[in-house]
Amino acid sequence: MALAMALGAVFSAPFSASAEGEPTDTSEVSESTDSTESSTTTTEPATTTTFAPATRGSTIQLAPTLPPPTTLPPTTTAPPSPYAVPANSGDGRRVVYSKGRMRVWIVEANGTVVHTYRVSGRLDQPRYGTYYVFSRSSYTCSIKSSNTCMRWMVRFTKGPSGDNIGFHEIPRKNGVPLQSESQLGLPLSAGCVRQGTHDAWFMWNWAGIGTKVVVVP
Repeated sequence: MALAMALGAVFSAPFSASAEGEPTDTSEVSESTDSTESSTTTTEPATTTTFAPATRGSTIQLAPTLPPPTTLPPTTTAPPSPYAVPANSGDGRRVVYSKGRMRVWIVEANGTVVHTYRVSGRLDQPRYGTYYVFSRSSYTCSIKSSNTCMRWMVRFTKGPSGDNIGFHEIPRKNGVPLQSESQLGLPLSAGCVRQGTHDAWFMWNWAGIGTKVVVVP
């Protein structure tokens, strides 16, 4: 009876065969395995970003440079337009005539330029200043040359010898124009202000008696 109980105890104990065929107690192995699993935590691998090394340039400034500017660049302005009304040419409804630029501006009361064009006048007359239209003739001839005539004369002052000075179409001598319209802008006149045909017609219809005329450099 005692022998049977001893044999039962032996065969009931857990065991496994070792690599050499000898029984091995697995109770301690199981406990060790359980302990390892309970103390181990699972973590995701860290994500890292790699950059390709620079193939050009340097991380340092190899040569000294000038310091940055301490002031802003100068402000530039566009040159005045050749078609802009000259400064100091009065105000209100008026005709502006520049002897230096050989150009006329027709200006409304609100300052709007309704027409500007080249003319041919004379540099030494009339004097700079403000004048007013005092006489008009749709057709007239020179008092010095009766065969030299012009259309749409708008008179606003007189010359040193008392001759009338005004705006008119390019004069014709015996029917031949004294100059071409392409020559307008040059000081070719004997005293008055010569205009192209369309410009003279515009002036005739716009500048009535009393219209202000300002003559500027």
